Amino acid sequence: MQIEDFLDKKAVLVAPSSKEKFDLLREMIDTLAADGQLKDPRKALSDLISREKEKGTGLEHGVAVPHCRTAGSERLSASFALVPDGIDFDAPDGAPSRFIFLLVSPKDATAAHVQALATMARLLKQEKVQSDLLGAKDPESVARILIEAKT
Repeated sequence: MQIEDFLDKKAVLVAPSSKEKFDLLREMIDTLAADGQLKDPRKALSDLISREKEKGTGLEHGVAVPHCRTAGSERLSASFALVPDGIDFDAPDGAPSRFIFLLVSPKDATAAHVQALATMARLLKQEKVQSDLLGAKDPESVARILIEAKT
């Protein structure tokens, strides 16, 4: 699975306005909805927030991977946010998350969902990728860095 299979530059946010986890998730879902990627954005957001409250999705090294499988989506849909100051996603190392990859999938897309999450988690843990992303100024640059990086 390639990054370009599930992430479009239209769904990339650079320095989003949200400063709190659930506000950012709303902003990211709105981005997917505006691009026509969700069947029912309200359902997708509700399921995403429920999943995040159940178990935080913050990983170490400034990475978070909020995700859910939902009836609000008919296909694998992803958004990426680069948050230079970071947002608290309850990461095990206590570090704020600066690299947030959101994934929403149909309920029956278990294998693709897990594969996309694993691909992005491996990629975002790489120091070079993180360094390059922090230097990115626009969604096109972010998308290019993610697509060209090796997992």
